[in-house]
Amino acid sequence: MGRMKAAPADVRHPLRDKLYLTFVAGWYSTNDPTARSRCCHLGCNYTSNIIANLVGGTFWSGLLLLLNADDSFIGTASMIGTAANMLQLFAPLILERFPRRRTMLTVLRAIMYLINILLIGLIPLFPLTQQGKLTMLAISILVVNLIAAFIGPGLNIWHIQSIPDRVRKNYFSLITMTTSFVVALFNLLGSRVVDWLKNYGMEYGGLLALRIFALALATIEIILYFHIDEHPYEKADSPFTLKDVFVLPLRSKSYLLNVACIMLWNFAVAIPGSYHSIYMLRDVGVSYSYVMAVSLCCTVVSFLVAPLWKKLLSRMSWFKLIGLCIPFYLVSYVGFAFTAKSTVYIYAIASLIGSVCGVGVSLGFSGIPYYKIPPQHSTIYIAFYSTMASCASLLGVTLGKYFMLGTEGHKINVLGMTMVNNQYLLLLSSAMLVVAAIGANVIARIRAREAVEEES
Repeated sequence: MGRMKAAPADVRHPLRDKLYLTFVAGWYSTNDPTARSRCCHLGCNYTSNIIANLVGGTFWSGLLLLLNADDSFIGTASMIGTAANMLQLFAPLILERFPRRRTMLTVLRAIMYLINILLIGLIPLFPLTQQGKLTMLAISILVVNLIAAFIGPGLNIWHIQSIPDRVRKNYFSLITMTTSFVVALFNLLGSRVVDWLKNYGMEYGGLLALRIFALALATIEIILYFHIDEHPYEKADSPFTLKDVFVLPLRSKSYLLNVACIMLWNFAVAIPGSYHSIYMLRDVGVSYSYVMAVSLCCTVVSFLVAPLWKKLLSRMSWFKLIGLCIPFYLVSYVGFAFTAKSTVYIYAIASLIGSVCGVGVSLGFSGIPYYKIPPQHSTIYIAFYSTMASCASLLGVTLGKYFMLGTEGHKINVLGMTMVNNQYLLLLSSAMLVVAAIGANVIARIRAREAVEEES
């Protein structure tokens, strides 16, 4: 038999090369010592987003309905969470005193998961009155968000050490492209489990099963945290005080533009809170599977358009991309407002529109917290950014809550459709998104002018 000829060394594999360029190129290299940490961070990003969706979103709304929570409590719960997150402004006062923070941050993250996943999930089984269960739920929400507020700035600064600016756009593009697909897949599987058990009168059992799975993912995430390297933090020439927590960010006019952009966005999108999910499950009567099936379709669309947004981002600033996407994204909110039992198909159309533009918005905001951030006391700036974002969200959910309570029972007729307050609350949010779009474009022009001045 003749000897087999070796394949030429220069044989190309178009599919393999394309996959490499899409998922690996630009952020991973075997010669890069920070690459392993980025891989672990990528895994943590997937697990944290899956967990957040399995215990939050539509499944969270389902748990609230099982606990017979009314509109007032739903709004209050959202306010508690966002208000607690504002306390992260003071986290740097403690975090900056620790030269090493990985163990402390990871342990606190584990405690937060135990409360958020396990304790909250078991509250319906406690031998308490309905009001007692809701009170315990509110306290748990407060504790979870207090822990998240404390560790949030520290986690961001620790993890960004492994994501230098030269790989940042490619790395965040990968996360934006793939995370939604992974999350949607698990959401769809989870919804099938809940709907199947709901048919046998065991909806709570389904929600609890998702939380048990989420707890397993949380364990994996905590293990990965210990494999993300921590490097020495850049120290300032002098220690900072409580006054500096407020003053230092306010002195950086350039960084305040980043803060203004996220505040405009968070205020607008926070207004509907959980009311839309509650409306879809309770009033429209859709199943968990329908919501998640639409979500999966949206994810496929997001995955297909993500390379376009990535290419656009390489040619424009983070802010310009946001200003471009928000005007189209708000169309989805208008569509949600006109969704009813007889027009449930609009929900799918609006979701698809939102998925196309939402990728661009998410990609744009992924880099803004770190844009022109001063290297010294960077934890303070991240904490200030997150706190102001939470402040804007608090204002949004507060407006949403009192809007819902003030319009309870009132119906309006728009384009021949009789709408309840859950629906026209979304129209209010859409109007605020117009303001956010205008603000983002103004900031983009300012940033462009700054870039020109720096080059000259």
